[in-house]
Amino acid sequence: MSGKAWYGLLTGLLITGVSGYISPSTGNLRLFQQPAEFLLSSRPVFSKSLRYNIYSFTLTSPDTGKAHVLTVRAYRGQLLLTTFQTRVEGPIVGADVADLDGNRFPEVYAYSQSTGSGSFGRVYAWQFLPERKADIALPNWRLPDDVGYMGHDSLWVEQDILCRRYPVYRSGDVNAEPTGGNTMKRYRLRQAGTGYALVAEP
Repeated sequence: MSGKAWYGLLTGLLITGVSGYISPSTGNLRLFQQPAEFLLSSRPVFSKSLRYNIYSFTLTSPDTGKAHVLTVRAYRGQLLLTTFQTRVEGPIVGADVADLDGNRFPEVYAYSQSTGSGSFGRVYAWQFLPERKADIALPNWRLPDDVGYMGHDSLWVEQDILCRRYPVYRSGDVNAEPTGGNTMKRYRLRQAGTGYALVAEP
């Protein structure tokens, strides 16, 4: 087999997660399986950097196809404040930094989207205070079926509001063809005990 043919064969094996080498003594091709870490490294990775005044944040989340984990690193200037991980439902598809309650301390909002036909959106959020990181809860985030909600959320921050838009499904609509237009819900950040919560406007 020519050198070009050997190269093509080995390239194909690497793509499928199998590697090999030619034994110098026999000239035979020997194969071995790549470790799982090698295979996972080729999958898409969500990565985003955010900045708010002297604060900066990096968010990363590899798409492993199974369990999804989000890693967040928070800095004040060059000082690393915290690094933490959290399990998330579905791949992370976006993130924002904001100050929705106007207290001059940043919040980070990460958006995930469930796999499957529904593509249900979810928000993971934290406020970074001088002395601690505070979780932001989402009470009543799940919407009742009678409002025509079947997922396909769009999520973003606009000024001091977290916006959530989704298509409305009427009786008889198939999953990909809603006929009820779109609905927008707006959430404001409120203090809730020692933590915070995103509360929907009436």
